[in-house]
Amino acid sequence: MEPNQQVFDEDVSVFTDMALMPAERITLRRLAPRINEIEMLDLGVGTGRTSWTFAPLVKRYVGLDYSPRMAEAARKRLENEPNVEVLLGDARDLTSIEGDFDFILFSFNAIDAASPEGRLEILDQVHAKLKPRGLFQFSTHNLGTLPFDTRRPLSPRFGNMRAYRLYALGAGIRYAQRIRKINRSLDLTAARQRGWVVIPSMSHNFRIQDYYIDPQFQVEQLHEHGFDLVAMLDQNGRKVTLPHSSRDPWFDCLCTPTVT
Repeated sequence: MEPNQQVFDEDVSVFTDMALMPAERITLRRLAPRINEIEMLDLGVGTGRTSWTFAPLVKRYVGLDYSPRMAEAARKRLENEPNVEVLLGDARDLTSIEGDFDFILFSFNAIDAASPEGRLEILDQVHAKLKPRGLFQFSTHNLGTLPFDTRRPLSPRFGNMRAYRLYALGAGIRYAQRIRKINRSLDLTAARQRGWVVIPSMSHNFRIQDYYIDPQFQVEQLHEHGFDLVAMLDQNGRKVTLPHSSRDPWFDCLCTPTVT
């Protein structure tokens, strides 16, 4: 396995929350009038977080993940749903999946785990599988969040517990040391000129190499690969206006194939 792929396979038990993100809920409302007519491809499906909501509603649902354990967990979660497939495969090559789709989703910044070259391959593969008026939604890390804040946020659930706060104090010191090391390694001037950078991400205890991209450059990248932006949303589901200077950790893009 590739290093990122192996981390996802090892961390399958981490993904237990089945709730949609705010931007995903907005898209669900957008699709609601015709949801039972939609054929959907869900990339990087993980353990079935988005499947839990979308699979029972759409006409046809295909989930894909390159982690064997993730795909198996999602398959078990959906085993009683009709018109549902969960496949083991790679988003960089979708040629074996039959048919085209009205809606393709790549959630939880999973596209960022691909290499820069792999990311562009994914965009081309999605474009080839999307119907002419179809929608593609994906979330991606925001270059504007760099450098990372060295303060580790407290859990709102346990923040008032003395034992947790003592634990968090020690963990926060180790966290800050790791963040400072990553921040020192950054050449932000070069990253901003290029439009993106790949660095160790805070998720999965810094074991994932993630892609962070400037929102404006993301729009240009989409145009180069045959997409028009419909909307860009922040992590709270609010519409983003470019240029976007927020330190939000990620944003969602909703796009459609360019009409030629």
